Amino acid sequence: MSVIPEHEINALKAMEGYEQMLEIDRLSKAYQVDEASIRAAISSVPGQGPPPSTPAPPWVPSQKNQSQPSAPSKVGPTLLNREQLRYEYDPSREAAQRREQINQAILCSACGVALGIPDVRPIKVTCPACLFETTYTE
Repeated sequence: MSVIPEHEINALKAMEGYEQMLEIDRLSKAYQVDEASIRAAISSVPGQGPPPSTPAPPWVPSQKNQSQPSAPSKVGPTLLNREQLRYEYDPSREAAQRREQINQAILCSACGVALGIPDVRPIKVTCPACLFETTYTE
């Protein structure tokens, strides 16, 4: 059984939580000392320890601020140049058929994600990013 140097103990005293636990494990293997001895050495060394942490307030679901998507603008969809967007992430045959139907690219009126839609009107569109649902008639 080896004695752990004082600089190692001081470094341990400055750590807390998981970081301290990992360092104790490393030192116990390096110096062949059990964890209880290392913890006793930490508490016996005088000096500044880590600042006492204040516990986090309990989480209350009723006080949670939920961000709701903004209401769609009455101006209409924001059109994009369809050729600038890349739709090749799904190589399946069904996806290729759906890509052939895409004639317009618009921005989701709630979160701004680019969406490809066909020319069919009216069309109900659900944004895959924010799940905001809107119907386009233009």
